[in-house]
Amino acid sequence: MTGSSWARLAATTALAAAMMPTAFAAAAEADNASTIEEVIVTAEHRAVDIQTTPISLTAMTAGAIADSGIKRVEDFANLLPNVYIDDRNLRGQSVAIRGISADLNNPGLDQGVGLFIDGVYLGRATAANTNLFNLERIEVLRGPQGTLYGKNAIAGAINYITRKPSDTPGAEASVSYGNHQALAASAMVSGPLVAGKLFASLGASIDQREGLIKNLTTGRRDDDRDGQGARAVVVALPSDDVEVIFRADISKDRTRSGSIQVVNNGQFTGSPFAQPDPSTRTIAQNRDPRSDRDTGGVSGEINWKVGGGTLTSLTAYRFSDWQNLADNDYTALDILASGIKEDQTQVSQELRFTSASDGPLTYVAGLYYFRQDLDTDSKAIVGPALGIYPNEVSGSIFADLTTDSYAAFANGAYKLTDQLSLTAGIRYTREEKSVTQSQTGDPLQLLQKNQAPRTISRSEDNVSPTVGLTYTPSDDLFLYAKVSRGYKSGGFNVFSITPTSNAEYEPEHVTNYEAGFKSELLDRPLQLNATAYYLDYRNLQASQLLLINGLSVFQTSNAAKARSYGAEVSVAAKPTPELTLNATYGYNHASFRSYANATSTGADYTGNRLPRAPRSNASFAAQYEHPLTGDLSLFARTEVSYRSKIYFAPDNLFTQSDVTLVNGRVGVQSQAHGWGAYLWVRNLGDKDYAIDKQAGAIVAGQTIKALAAPRTFGVELRASY
Repeated sequence: MTGSSWARLAATTALAAAMMPTAFAAAAEADNASTIEEVIVTAEHRAVDIQTTPISLTAMTAGAIADSGIKRVEDFANLLPNVYIDDRNLRGQSVAIRGISADLNNPGLDQGVGLFIDGVYLGRATAANTNLFNLERIEVLRGPQGTLYGKNAIAGAINYITRKPSDTPGAEASVSYGNHQALAASAMVSGPLVAGKLFASLGASIDQREGLIKNLTTGRRDDDRDGQGARAVVVALPSDDVEVIFRADISKDRTRSGSIQVVNNGQFTGSPFAQPDPSTRTIAQNRDPRSDRDTGGVSGEINWKVGGGTLTSLTAYRFSDWQNLADNDYTALDILASGIKEDQTQVSQELRFTSASDGPLTYVAGLYYFRQDLDTDSKAIVGPALGIYPNEVSGSIFADLTTDSYAAFANGAYKLTDQLSLTAGIRYTREEKSVTQSQTGDPLQLLQKNQAPRTISRSEDNVSPTVGLTYTPSDDLFLYAKVSRGYKSGGFNVFSITPTSNAEYEPEHVTNYEAGFKSELLDRPLQLNATAYYLDYRNLQASQLLLINGLSVFQTSNAAKARSYGAEVSVAAKPTPELTLNATYGYNHASFRSYANATSTGADYTGNRLPRAPRSNASFAAQYEHPLTGDLSLFARTEVSYRSKIYFAPDNLFTQSDVTLVNGRVGVQSQAHGWGAYLWVRNLGDKDYAIDKQAGAIVAGQTIKALAAPRTFGVELRASY
């Protein structure tokens, strides 16, 4: 979509918004007037209406997830204002909120967006983009969430909430088949084991698809999917005041995901380096990418009503094992390849008390402990085509990282009047990290061949406060304003540690100024919410391309200051019981306030745009359900999303122009008998666009990219009872 066409669309949208109150006033007087469903969220560790939560927040219920056909995290990313998510491979998922993200190629670097499953923090992002099934809700919180969610939620948080088993027997299943031999299926059974006391559910899913990229050298198809997952939930009610929840999940992926295409081969021109046209989704590389992953965990949650509130204990263990191996020269010759292997385990314990909601003072306070062990092995393989060795020779950098994090927090609201409340919170965090690093082999002969194990440690303390006001002038209008601080922990560049360098970087901090309102108009057929914000980032953990020991290496350092300011608007409308409309718009200006000496040659990126931070993004969804005959009804849904130009790196050299995508879904369903049949399509216009683009690290002048999925379509069947 061009700038002028986008301007026309914006003007049309503004005109429609101006006319909407008149149209809805007429609808409200009609007999068929409808209301928007109330959505209850737990973003502040208590169940409240999303319209009275002082957070810029999007929540997708189980019904909305099913209606949109969401199977993976990238399926809903384009529907969220100022949120960018790509899914390049099982580990390389990049999440940016309001322009802030993290390059997780360095295992010592923590993520900028907190990822949670049922309140359990995920130490590694690799576990976040598994198959999505049997969910009650997805909550996406924008802006720093340091007080309640702690470290590494400096840009925001995403929480997946799974469904609890029901007190009546039930089951449901869905199966979807599409082009590229795509098969996605899930099933779940739920019900009581002991009437009124013990309930359980068990679910499973698969997600398979042939590769979208053809490797002409190996004859295989890359960028495929092959994942399976299972989840069990048991709820026990030993008394009226005690609830015990046990959760367990596991998933497995074996793929050739993460394929890279060559846009310009730089100095590698002509045979045998020639590459096919990248628009044909073909490559010519001697090695197919490999990406394998196993993740899972168990948790135990106890909720005890005591002392006028609820005492909650959340104990969890999780693991994430991941490994990949990929071509680095991207040619048909065996020159250079590399891969990383990660074995991660974590344990966490949270103990919190949540007060009752009926007093002038409501609060939540607690203690938190987190322990993570992460073993990594970064391997480089030099092939015979480089001319140094007659056969493949490899070398590895080993690192064993340990993190211990302790925190105490409190957050509350006090009613100054019936309409005005003061909100305040604070979190203290103590973080201790250590790494033991060694090296075996040096195939490029840049360093000494072997480096003995070396252990280094660091510790830090942080205080993350928040203070604000909420004002409710009427039942239909909620206003809030707040100032908060966020924090992302420091760490190590684990692949750059040498006998004389610790390769450390310091914590990252942000101050957030935010104000917004949430409104319900015309007796709930219309909701309008908006937020404005200003974020000031200090000691930004930026990725720099530096010359270290004669080799260009991306290294994390506190080299930059940044700011991000903008606004987010969401509209939900239900003019009739049959028609539901949703629209969002996000404006985000995210740039480096200071970023001198960004490279070994002294480049200055001050004023550049932050990576993966589109200036504008918008979405529109319309859903129509109409009775046909008996209990049979027609279902139709369309989604349109727009994203302006993005940059892929701080140097702002590589971009992807604006992208407009259209998804559609149509079918027939019977609510009374619990079944439905649907046709679906994603990326209807078959738009080719990059989700990553950068300079090749090995070949001078080389440009590489990764493409998003082309048009996909298929059929889905659902049944439940």
